[in-house]
Amino acid sequence: MIRAAGLLARLRLHRRWLAGLLALAAPSLHALEVTLSAQYRGESSARFEHTTPPASSCGFFPSICARDPTVDLPITYSKRTVVTPESRDKFFVRFPERRQVTVYNDQTGETHQLVLNFIKVTQRVTSPNPNQNPTNGYAYGDCTMQSGRWPTQNQHLYYWRIDRTPAECWSRHNPYYWGQQEDVTTSDLSVAYTLELPPTYRVKPGIYRGSVTYSIGTGGDFDFGNEVTALNDNSLTINVVLDVQHTFLLEFPQAADRVVLEPPGGWSAWLEGGRVPTRLYSELSMRLWSSGPLKVYKLCEYDVGDVCGIRNRRGEEVPLKVAITLPYGIRYQGWQTVRQKALPTGRAAALELESQLPTANGPGQLHFEVAQDDLRPMLDRGAELYSGKVTVVFDAEI
Repeated sequence: MIRAAGLLARLRLHRRWLAGLLALAAPSLHALEVTLSAQYRGESSARFEHTTPPASSCGFFPSICARDPTVDLPITYSKRTVVTPESRDKFFVRFPERRQVTVYNDQTGETHQLVLNFIKVTQRVTSPNPNQNPTNGYAYGDCTMQSGRWPTQNQHLYYWRIDRTPAECWSRHNPYYWGQQEDVTTSDLSVAYTLELPPTYRVKPGIYRGSVTYSIGTGGDFDFGNEVTALNDNSLTINVVLDVQHTFLLEFPQAADRVVLEPPGGWSAWLEGGRVPTRLYSELSMRLWSSGPLKVYKLCEYDVGDVCGIRNRRGEEVPLKVAITLPYGIRYQGWQTVRQKALPTGRAAALELESQLPTANGPGQLHFEVAQDDLRPMLDRGAELYSGKVTVVFDAEI
C-alpha cells in the first residue's frame, strides 16, 4: 500500500508597523476636524457600510440621508450679503473639487486610494429680518435648490444639491432690490458625500486611516465670498477610518490528516493482469468561508524539485503532485477560477487569491497524485510503503 500522510490547514497573523505613520497623518492642532468612517464585516453584499454619525440636518431633511452618508462640518462665520451683480457679494459658497485620500493600514502600512466628493449641502442661516434672509430663494451657479425649513422665525435652513465640483453657488432673497443688504450668521453646515472605496475583496483585514485638509476663506477650498467675518478657522481636516474584518473559516472532514493514494478503480488490474495504473491519486474535500484576500501554498517534508515527495525505507523518493480546487468566487490573478491548480512550495511563491464573491460554505478539494511514469519504479520494488508529510497553508492574513 502506498500512502501520503499529514495535511494541515492554518491561518497566520502577520504584523509590522509603519514607523512615523501617525506623525505624517496628524492634522494641524488648530484645524477643525471631522471623521468619516466605514466598515466591512464579511457580509455577502461585499460592500462597505458607512458608520459616520448622520448629520443634524437629517431630522429636517430625511431625504438627504436616505441614500448617502452625511456629516456635520464645524464651520461657522458671519457675512454681510449685498445684492449686486457680483455673485461673491450675495450669499455665496464655494465647494472643493473631488479629492483623493490615501489610507494606511495601522499594522502593515498597506495603502489604498479613496476619492471624497461633496454632493449635497444644508446650512442654518440666521438673519435679523426673516423677510430678507438671502437663502430663502433660488440657488444659482453649480447648485440647485431642493428645499428649505424655518426652525425658528429668524433662522432658515436651506438644502441644495451640488451639481458638480468644484462648485460656486449663491442665492438671494426674492423679491429683491439692488443694493439690498442683510447681515447673517451661519451654523449647522452639513454635507452629503460620496467616498469611492476599493473593492472589499482587495482590502486586507485591519484598520486603515488617512486624512485630507481643506483651506477655508477667501480663495480657499471652502470660500464664502466677500464681507465674511468671525470665521472660526482657516482649515478643516477630514479624517477617514476604514475597519475591515473579513470572514475566513476552513473545515475538513474527520481524519483529514491522512490520505491514501490508490489507482482509479483500485489495484485489481495490476494484481490480476499486471497492467500499470495510469496514476495513483486521492482527493480530500473541504468547505470554505472567505470574503477577502488569501494566500495558499505548501510545505514539504521531502522536496523533489518544485513538488513534494514520498519516500520508502531505502530513502528512494517519488514526486507527489499537490493541487487545489476552490469555490467559484475565489479567483487567481483577478479572473482565473482555481481548478486543480498546482500548489507552489513556500510562502514566497504562494498563490495570491481574491474572494471576488463572498464565499459561504463553498466546496473545495485538495488533489494528490503520483504520475504513471513515476509509478513504474515503485511497482518494481514490490510491497513497499511510501510516505511523506505535506503541509498546506491557507494564509488569510487575519
